Amino acid sequence: MDPALVTDEEALRVLETDLRLAAHLRALSRVSLVTAHDIRTPLHTMVLYLELLRRTIADKSGPDTSVRQERYVDVIGSEIRKLEQMLEGLLGQTRVAEETSERFDLVGAARDLHGFLDPYCRRARVQVPLSLPDTPVLVEGNRDSIKQALIHILMTIVEAFPDGGEMGMSVAAGRGKAVLLITGAGPGMPAAILDGSDEALPTNRAYGAERGLYVARRVVERHGGTIKMRPGGRRSAAASLEIQLPLIAPEG
Repeated sequence: MDPALVTDEEALRVLETDLRLAAHLRALSRVSLVTAHDIRTPLHTMVLYLELLRRTIADKSGPDTSVRQERYVDVIGSEIRKLEQMLEGLLGQTRVAEETSERFDLVGAARDLHGFLDPYCRRARVQVPLSLPDTPVLVEGNRDSIKQALIHILMTIVEAFPDGGEMGMSVAAGRGKAVLLITGAGPGMPAAILDGSDEALPTNRAYGAERGLYVARRVVERHGGTIKMRPGGRRSAAASLEIQLPLIAPEG
């Protein structure tokens, strides 16, 4: 096939892939900077308690030496586990999505997203209460692709809070739909890009966030879902963002 004879759909898919990769790298770069800074705290704590432990080894005359040593070891172990959780959350997002489809739990995906973005949200002084059901909410599709789309959406919402704030994230299921709801999204989200009213791909380089949101919407739609902005009430400018995906019934 002549490379020049590429259909519009194929060209759009290639462009979406490039923009999705750019959004993925953007999220990784920003979150990794925050994570790298946060890693210093457990490291400093470990250094302090290792020094205290060294002193108890040098001074064995104290009656409570073994008790203090056990306490110091417990603290060091706790800080090591914190480091492991930080690194696992970061490394879990380094893989670029491949075109594969699988059945997965949207509840677990939302929990992973919350943990991954928590350092970034805390640095931006944005609280994100999480409300999840006790039972799985199953959907089918490319888990990594959907998670990357949601990461870009959530980071864009967080960036709309210059002075901090609060937004809620919840997952629910009903009427054949799995729903991820973001409340308190604020006025900074370009609804035209999210709700599909603008069918043209934004081309202005100054609107990188909007291009990423366009790709996020395309990813959701390609999985048979929808993404809508719901305006706030009369007393609030905050909006809600509702992402729906087809619900898959549990096996058996």
